Amino acid sequence: MRCFISALTLLLVLGCASSPSPDGTTRTTTILAPSQSDFSQFVSPVLERRCGTLDCHGQVGRPLRLYSARGLRLPNDGGLIPGTGGTTQEEQTANYRAVIGLEPEELTRVMAGVDPPRALLLLKKPLTLEGHKGGPAIAPTNDPVELCLDSWIVGTIDQATCTKAAAFPP
Repeated sequence: MRCFISALTLLLVLGCASSPSPDGTTRTTTILAPSQSDFSQFVSPVLERRCGTLDCHGQVGRPLRLYSARGLRLPNDGGLIPGTGGTTQEEQTANYRAVIGLEPEELTRVMAGVDPPRALLLLKKPLTLEGHKGGPAIAPTNDPVELCLDSWIVGTIDQATCTKAAAFPP
């Protein structure tokens, strides 16, 4: 029996291992991702304002960690601490990577039109379609945050809606 389990384990490992491409290099997986420039300009301010506070996703231990002028700051030489300065480009880039890295395979499926945007944890959790420690953070219908995120994900950024969502609360 031990031999059978060892052989089965070996087959599973080999079946999942990435094999080299014909030219001998390692294969890579292509991940589709929405625009980083639209994210930095329109989406990051929304997430910073709605989700990036020190008591939410502006904490080091969170799986989706967001940096902002009002919350967690990246280590910096400028002496920026929460409540000072603006969100830096490095912080916006870190936010983009955090969002893209949350579910890269599912994001690719959504961008390819296989799944709807609400299939992403980025929307499921704040809509409480899946458990969210912070409770509902997006209204179930016509919330500017969801409309902004949807428009960014599908590549047709709605700048006015994102600007409105970033101004919350008014």
